[in-house]
Amino acid sequence: MLTKKDILSEIQKLTKENGGKTPGAKKFEEITGIGPYDLRKHSWSNYGELVHEAGLTPNKFDNTKYGHEQLCKIFIEVIREKGKWPTRAVLDVKRYNNSKFPASRTFYKKLGLTGNLAQSILEYIKDQQGFEDIVDICNTVLEKYKNENKTEEENTEKKTHGWVYLIKHGSYNQYRIGKATNLLRRLGQNRIELPEKITPVHSIETVDITGVETYWLNRFKSKRLNGDWFNLSRSDVKEFKAWKRIV
Repeated sequence: MLTKKDILSEIQKLTKENGGKTPGAKKFEEITGIGPYDLRKHSWSNYGELVHEAGLTPNKFDNTKYGHEQLCKIFIEVIREKGKWPTRAVLDVKRYNNSKFPASRTFYKKLGLTGNLAQSILEYIKDQQGFEDIVDICNTVLEKYKNENKTEEENTEKKTHGWVYLIKHGSYNQYRIGKATNLLRRLGQNRIELPEKITPVHSIETVDITGVETYWLNRFKSKRLNGDWFNLSRSDVKEFKAWKRIV
């Protein structure tokens, strides 16, 4: 069980690793699994009191209102920086390293999801010179998106072969349950998305990844921390590892 000293040490450590910027309450809980209930157990009525006792400066929320044009410009900068279409993980890492960079959901909410986002960028640069590289990348994304949608429609009634995996985040008792048709690529994406080292715990091969994943998400729902993260015991992990292959 974490002591008050342990929690203070964790927030100070994360702040140092984040270039001196104090993580927000949600980010702190996502990384450590320490939420409001844990804080109250140690006499902190809210996250701000923990930050104050740790001798840190509160993280000010960025209230910048990003317009359509500004978001297009920023997204184009990232495309050119990476030389390709940026994944959500790339955007999240940039946000993690720079609190003034728009959250990935801001791009998707205002410019649309992948296919629509590419179309938004093309419409923004229409009739402008010097964006041939961006046009090529956006058209490639649109073509791939169209083909993937077509394949998805053709396979709607088919079950999908792949893996349901369990990974551990850093040294925290924090586990993620997910599904993938390409396990190695998905684990690589997790490594990019997360600030601490991830440890693959186990994977279950199956021809119904959605069904098996749903089973385990429901099985451990009482231990859910946030999103697809869970606080699992050794017996929980042992139970998951007992499943090898479901066909």
